[in-house]
Amino acid sequence: MKNFLLWKFILFFSVLTIALTGQENQQIKISGYVYNAETHKPLHFAQLVSYKTYLSYTTDTIGKFNILLGRSDSLKIVSMGFEGVVVKAEDFLKTEGPDTIFLSPASYLLNEVLINPREPSIHLNLPGNIGANVDPDAEPDRFIPKPSVGLITSPVTLAYSVFSKRAKKERKLKKEMADNRQKAVWHSILFSDKLEQWTGLKGKELDDFIIYCNTRISVSGSDNELSIQRKVMDLLENYKRQN
Repeated sequence: MKNFLLWKFILFFSVLTIALTGQENQQIKISGYVYNAETHKPLHFAQLVSYKTYLSYTTDTIGKFNILLGRSDSLKIVSMGFEGVVVKAEDFLKTEGPDTIFLSPASYLLNEVLINPREPSIHLNLPGNIGANVDPDAEPDRFIPKPSVGLITSPVTLAYSVFSKRAKKERKLKKEMADNRQKAVWHSILFSDKLEQWTGLKGKELDDFIIYCNTRISVSGSDNELSIQRKVMDLLENYKRQN
């Protein structure tokens, strides 16, 4: 009798654990708009990054997003020049209809540089260790772009761009954000009903076509929904010919 009660107890908690895990992994559809907190204008191409899957999405030209997210997941919402915010997926369930998210403009304090026309040199107020670890005989970093006209006319910016490790990280981050923006445009189409509407495919046939598209479609940062639709329809013609 004791063994029976023990197994019944274990079975009960196993079922409960599976139920709770399934609830955490449940996908929910969330939508909303991202706006500038000061001007109340929409922020297009703002980045929305999943904490669990690391997938990145973007808002469209009117600041709208419409994505699938795990119930226990969270979104990091950022845009260039604005303070980022983190929103839990479950918070979207507390309101009916699309949510509105406001991002506040970011401000940065810069050190002043005094320029006296009577003095032959100026003090840039740069950190004393800039360039300290640079070998003057070493080959220049091939990943550092050539200075633009703006950099040449601004000694502070030039020195910061060439020697600062933070500047290198910022360039790398900008490139990653551009790549993520391109992926996010395509992901926003995948997680909507648009492919089904455009192609008329459903079920397994639609799933197979999505896999076909993922391995062949090329999306750039300049693409919009209309240009992506044309690419999808071209791929659909090729897909039907091959199948």
